Amino acid sequence: MRLTPACAQDARAIAEIYLQAFPESVALFFPRKSPAKLLRLLELSFSLLFSWSTGGVLAQDERGEIAGYCLYSPSGSTRILPNIPKSAVLLSQIAVRLGPVELLKLMANQLLMTTTVRRNRKVPRPQASIVSVAVRPAYQGQGLGTLLLGRVLQELEGKSVGLNVRTGNLPGRRLYSSAGFQECGTRRDLLGEWLIMYRPAGADACAPRAGRV
Repeated sequence: MRLTPACAQDARAIAEIYLQAFPESVALFFPRKSPAKLLRLLELSFSLLFSWSTGGVLAQDERGEIAGYCLYSPSGSTRILPNIPKSAVLLSQIAVRLGPVELLKLMANQLLMTTTVRRNRKVPRPQASIVSVAVRPAYQGQGLGTLLLGRVLQELEGKSVGLNVRTGNLPGRRLYSSAGFQECGTRRDLLGEWLIMYRPAGADACAPRAGRV
């Protein structure tokens, strides 16, 4: 398995992995969308993230198939310094593919994520953030999440990093804890509760080591 940088041209493959890794989220927000239309919508959404300066790392097998990804924002926000013309085009393409009920659910979800934050301790605003991590089901349990996160943390060396993880995602919580992330609060959305986690700048080298598997 080798690691390569992710870019906007990988948005479709990333969307395919997302669909496989997070079926409960897809079922909530897009229960009536055809698979082809849903894949295109997610492809455009990930392309939009890349236009907002999101970076990423891919894990590819010996055949070149993308087995997993880790996306991150080096600035702590996916909306810093966007490519404005490209973002505008992508946003318009996304908007015409969203039904009114889907749009309302997404807006309500974002509102909940913003207004339900509960901190159990104060931490500085993170300088970078983990946006999304996913591995195809066929490759799960082989350490790819550790490999991907390790490479990203190397690229973000010297920065504090924040992320959200589902409270019920025990493997994810173990992965992030072993990488030096600490729980600092909670927030909710339409699917339930998230833990807010924070890794201080210069955290201990307990972070996963990047390399090959």
